[in-house]
Amino acid sequence: MSNEILRLIEESMEADENTVALGQELEWDSIAVVTFMALVDERLNKTISADRLNKCETVDQVVELVAA
Repeated sequence: MSNEILRLIEESMEADENTVALGQELEWDSIAVVTFMALVDERLNKTISADRLNKCETVDQVVELVAA
């Protein structure tokens, strides 16, 4: 599942494929955060809190949040 989450992060950031990896710090804007939340809801049928997502500082933390 972590690879799927990584691809959703890339898509929401409009980044090239395979440019986001575990262990990496997040550098995304509010539009990417909202887009990511929508993609997770649409493709993984999960709803995640904007507050909790905004507290994530690394890709690992986002994967952990979504996978929980």
